[in-house]
Amino acid sequence: MFVWLTCFLAVFKGVHSSSYLVWFTVPVPLVFIVVMVINNMTLEGASGGIDKYLNGTPGMEIPSSVWADAVGQIFFSIGVCMGIMTSYGSYNPLKKPIIMDNLVICLSNSTVSFVCGFAVWAVVGFLEAKGSLASSKTSSAGLAFIAYPTAVDMMKWSNLWAFMLGMTLFLLGVDSAFSMVEATATVMADLKTLKDVPRSFIAFMICFVGFLFSIPFCTNWGFVLFDVVDHYLCTYLLFLCGIFQCFGCGWGFDVEDTLRRSPQHALSLKYLSFSFWSYLLVIGLVFVLVEQIPIGIAVLAGGLLLFCLLPSWLLSKLPFRQWYAQICMCGVRRLAYSMSKLGRSEPSQVQWWEPAYAFYWGFTIKYFVPCVLWFLLVGNTKADLDKPYGGYAAHWQALGLIVPLLGLVAFFLNICFWLHDEQLDPADYKERFDGDFVDPWDEVSTLKDGTAGAGTNEMKQLNVNKVADEGNIQ
Repeated sequence: MFVWLTCFLAVFKGVHSSSYLVWFTVPVPLVFIVVMVINNMTLEGASGGIDKYLNGTPGMEIPSSVWADAVGQIFFSIGVCMGIMTSYGSYNPLKKPIIMDNLVICLSNSTVSFVCGFAVWAVVGFLEAKGSLASSKTSSAGLAFIAYPTAVDMMKWSNLWAFMLGMTLFLLGVDSAFSMVEATATVMADLKTLKDVPRSFIAFMICFVGFLFSIPFCTNWGFVLFDVVDHYLCTYLLFLCGIFQCFGCGWGFDVEDTLRRSPQHALSLKYLSFSFWSYLLVIGLVFVLVEQIPIGIAVLAGGLLLFCLLPSWLLSKLPFRQWYAQICMCGVRRLAYSMSKLGRSEPSQVQWWEPAYAFYWGFTIKYFVPCVLWFLLVGNTKADLDKPYGGYAAHWQALGLIVPLLGLVAFFLNICFWLHDEQLDPADYKERFDGDFVDPWDEVSTLKDGTAGAGTNEMKQLNVNKVADEGNIQ
């Protein structure tokens, strides 16, 4: 009840209330972490634990489930695919540069996690030196809730360290909790059906429902329930959300415009889309099931080049630069420049780093991330089928699966039923999204057979006319 009351007080006024709270909930645990690192590094056997942390155990094989847990943890701690960054980003000024903000967020998050590793693995070495059985609890929640508290009981001034540990876990946890509540409240407040409902009431209802659903986790069997829900949520639903979001950005955005450019554009893009996803799904399934993931990655990389990208270019009959900009990086290239242009001193002047950033971001979102997430998803599914997670009974596995299944049901219900047109002024939309930038690789589309395809400016005018004809402009 106290946790959910804290969440409500943090979000009932939106970011205006949470922004004050984070001035306490962020720096205080960071100070505690530094103090605990310094103390734990002085413990007997700490060097052995640090050696394992940095170098691993000799001869140890890292299963795909470990990588899946690691990616799930990063998704969870940064808020990827949970709408948290989208929610907070919606409060930014329209012209605010965001690339540096994202870089700071990611680097600071991973840096804090890396520093925390020294605190907990020094404790593992200390427990091993003392011959404690708790030294084997080096994964998942066992590290924070079994190994570390056991070590605290064996230290001098144990009550002080127990207080620091408890406050650190609480403050970091409540930060994550109210940011997720804020993301949900922001989305709900933007709904047409709830636009007249006070923001504070929406926040109260979310926190009250969250309180009710969290009660089972506080029972005697709540830890097992928490463990299975956490596992299936982070390694299934979040991975699927990541694949869906990459699909929407990389394979859905701007597709209609590209298909209308010319028959060659349509043929090339359709072939690339179908061949990429078919090849990825098949290769991921086959090589993960036969446990030859490194070979599968090599086959995937070579096959994408030979069977997907190269035939798509040949089918387009376009010069390479235009094929790259209009088909290979369809959608993601314009999205990348819409972000990079926010950091320009002169709106119409492209900075030297922007083409490299557009390639990096576009290639990552469109090709790299879906491949990684699919391999991890299939590998984790195989591991759970071979050996049920945690050795828990079948009914616990079923309870854990309910949460990602409900998430998928909610996702598909939303994209099928609760849709409405955004009322956008085409001129205002163009100025906000594209600014004064014209992609030099995308302005003219001349086919090899001499046929002139529609250029960027023509397509933008077609879009404006299409939207106006459909009556979506007030």
